[in-house]
Amino acid sequence: MKEQQIESDIRLFIGETYGSNSTAFVKGDEVLLVDGMASRRDAEELRERIEGGMGKRVRFIIATHYFSDHLAALRLFPRAEIIAHRNYLHTFTTERHRSEEEEANFVEPTMLVDDSLLVRWGRYTLDVFHNPGHTMSTLSVEVPEADLLMTGDTVVGNIAYIAYAAPEMLRQALRRLQRRGRGRLVSSHMGVREGRAVEHALCYLDRLEANARTAWQDEESGDSVLRIPLEECLSPGLEPSPFEALFHGRNLESIVGRHLMRKAEARP
Repeated sequence: MKEQQIESDIRLFIGETYGSNSTAFVKGDEVLLVDGMASRRDAEELRERIEGGMGKRVRFIIATHYFSDHLAALRLFPRAEIIAHRNYLHTFTTERHRSEEEEANFVEPTMLVDDSLLVRWGRYTLDVFHNPGHTMSTLSVEVPEADLLMTGDTVVGNIAYIAYAAPEMLRQALRRLQRRGRGRLVSSHMGVREGRAVEHALCYLDRLEANARTAWQDEESGDSVLRIPLEECLSPGLEPSPFEALFHGRNLESIVGRHLMRKAEARP
């Protein structure tokens, strides 16, 4: 497991499985977590680092969305209150690509958010807001005092993942993040990055759509869509990662399977 210190009292733990992460906000002898790892092994190491290494106990866990690759630690902190959006069950029951171990990660939340929640935790204010796009239960978290924006999986690397989303709905979610204008960003995978990752995800979505429209015109079967290179959809100057390539491939399959991006959509 990797660890990054965002501030003296904010630590980001990055697991081995999928690079799923968990962010710890420390207040005295208590911790508020955002997200909870993908595997039992990563979750157990997270518990050891927090309870054994730091000598803290977890009081709250905010789930940015209820996909199983972010829920593994929920069972390991039974005294913690679990905060999720009220649409959490829709997200969990519609998830694909999960293992039996990941399915067993499910734990009912104890506190439900409808639109927004303001949490004052130590010297930080966590502005938790509903940001549907990637899933219908996605919560984003802005932490002004840390110049930090937590996006869940609305941003995946430097791209966006449309397999569970209407592209325009995801675009609107990204724009809501963009308006927050924060300099640092933590998504639910990998480490802390610059806030402009939101702009990169918007660029990816626009270029993917343009390439898909052209590909549909070339071939009605969708085979041309499946061959769209990731490099042609990234912001100029960015190098593709294997992680992004995986989700780009799923995006192409979703475009063909759902007959998306055949023509330009009207945008607000």
